[in-house]
Amino acid sequence: KGGRSFFTPYKVVGPASGVAWFLQYSVMGGVFQMCDRALSSMLEVEQIPYGPQLMEDPSKDLRSEKEYDAITSIKMGTQIILAPCLAGSIESVVANRAEVQRYYGIKKFSKIEGALKWNPISKIGGPAFIANSTRNCIMSSTSFVVTPILYRTYFPQEQKSKTSLFWFGLGVNIFIGNTVAITQQALWGRSLDYAASGSTVARNIHYRSVIQEGFAKEGSRAFFTIPKWITRVFMNAPVQGTLPWFYNEVLPLAEDNILAMASKAYCGAMKSASSSGERLKTEGGTQAKHRRYEVESIR
Repeated sequence: KGGRSFFTPYKVVGPASGVAWFLQYSVMGGVFQMCDRALSSMLEVEQIPYGPQLMEDPSKDLRSEKEYDAITSIKMGTQIILAPCLAGSIESVVANRAEVQRYYGIKKFSKIEGALKWNPISKIGGPAFIANSTRNCIMSSTSFVVTPILYRTYFPQEQKSKTSLFWFGLGVNIFIGNTVAITQQALWGRSLDYAASGSTVARNIHYRSVIQEGFAKEGSRAFFTIPKWITRVFMNAPVQGTLPWFYNEVLPLAEDNILAMASKAYCGAMKSASSSGERLKTEGGTQAKHRRYEVESIR
């Protein structure tokens, strides 16, 4: 009769949550790689180390004078910052609204969303989008930038292996990524409480007020405590902590075949479209000739 059971937490999970979970953890590596490649091409710098590159000996890298150029260093720094920020923001566009739905519950979220009267674009992001995207940017940086660069550059070459990468990525996730990300996770939750705690059904989030109220009531404990960190680690580390290993060791195994299939499909589609265009052009020319012949016959 209205009591709690083992399945109570799952009653707030709607279809949007299932789709968001699948997309969030299945394609985040691909999204980061797209962002990294686009920035690499635009800025004319190398991509962030990936796959077999992590096992290479950095002392054997061939360095050119261009690498020490100040402008090139700025470009590389821009890439390192923007790539995870773009990937994390895209992840939040996919997942945040579903996460908010789970936080409030399906019915309450529907009422809050209706009361806010946001435009369609704002609705896609959902409430507390900034805090959510900041957290995802931090975790994206941890998995796809910090872990590969630290492992390739500073991990003892003779100890590099798939196993050591697995544990190294897990350790960086637990002790660096989640230590910082828990502050944004707490801000996200407090922001959602703020949105639903006004005199009306819902109100827009004012992050400065949320932070000030948190520090006034609980001090730094409002955003970081050991229990919060442990909870975050148990929830996040098993999946995202092993992501660097999956991204750099498992994903590259099928990458060439998938890219070849995609290229073949793309070329086939372009060839088909080109053939259709030529056929229509030929048919159009033939019809025009018939019309001219009919006109001349009438004359």
